[in-house]
Amino acid sequence: MAAVVSLTPAPVIDRTYFVEDFDAGKVNRAYEIQEFLSGKGINVSRTLRVAGVATSAVLPIGREDEHLLFRTPFPQILRILPIPGRMRVNTQVLERSGRTTNVNQQAVAIPQRDWEAVIDMTIGEIESLHADWLVVSGSVPRHPENDEKVDFTRLFTEARRLGTRVAFDSSGSSLDQWARSGLVDLIKPNADEMATLVQRHLHTVGDVLEAGQQVIAETGMEVALVSMGGDGALAITADDAWWAFADAPEVVNTTGAGDASLAGFVGHSIVGRGHKGGRADHGNLPKLAIQTGLRHAVVYGAMAVSVPTTIIESLEGAPKAVIERPDPARELSEPTKFFQTPSA
Repeated sequence: MAAVVSLTPAPVIDRTYFVEDFDAGKVNRAYEIQEFLSGKGINVSRTLRVAGVATSAVLPIGREDEHLLFRTPFPQILRILPIPGRMRVNTQVLERSGRTTNVNQQAVAIPQRDWEAVIDMTIGEIESLHADWLVVSGSVPRHPENDEKVDFTRLFTEARRLGTRVAFDSSGSSLDQWARSGLVDLIKPNADEMATLVQRHLHTVGDVLEAGQQVIAETGMEVALVSMGGDGALAITADDAWWAFADAPEVVNTTGAGDASLAGFVGHSIVGRGHKGGRADHGNLPKLAIQTGLRHAVVYGAMAVSVPTTIIESLEGAPKAVIERPDPARELSEPTKFFQTPSA
């Protein structure tokens, strides 16, 4: 049976305001407010839990916010390490039309000693679950002692030694750094993030495909899973690629769709876990496993956009996926935004 451990280095309090129409610069009235413990890795594990995949979600949580554990969905999958202070708050304004406005707070700093304890806890979960995948997802915090970003080297090295594949989903300089570390098997950028990785605009599916192949050639990673919103998703390897799409029942909220897609891939691309030596023992994922993972990725992503929050409560009524060879000439419905890679 598949097993996945997630780590959310900088979990958040997700606060969603539901409004009829959001008028920027004016007073807006919310007809409903929801608040819960969240974060990209937590979202991955919650989706896997709904899908029946064994999972645990590791996260450092501010001691002043521990009360949220009593009203968070699927608390049984959480493995928490209390740290000083409070967590950041991500605010979302969701309109009836489905249009979403997000204001995300910067990741809260985590002391070096606490970070080492987080790594130890995560390694312990990998060993306990005999995990096939480690998913590290979300913003990367800094240490207050030196203002440097936390280091994943020990965690990734030990995970691979245990035969566990490593998936990394972040953005900006963190994505660039760890994608090129030689310690990551899979990244899950969106089209804008892929454009930033290769430092050029992407206008077509073929452009995204070439960018993914370039990153794989430069880094030696196994798979780039690229989400392209309404244009579907690509699974790219060194010598092959597939495109897939699933039609969402309705589009209510796009936040969290990428997390659900990643859950679909890692939860259904399992072919058996290796042993000591990491990737050298488990080899590359078979093409059928990648296609199966991609199929579930777009289905889970489609389900995610049809619910008002980042929590999928059921996979009933999931749409069917179409999977085929990419059409390089197909233009993206929204050409990518190009960002200079920020300094670490």
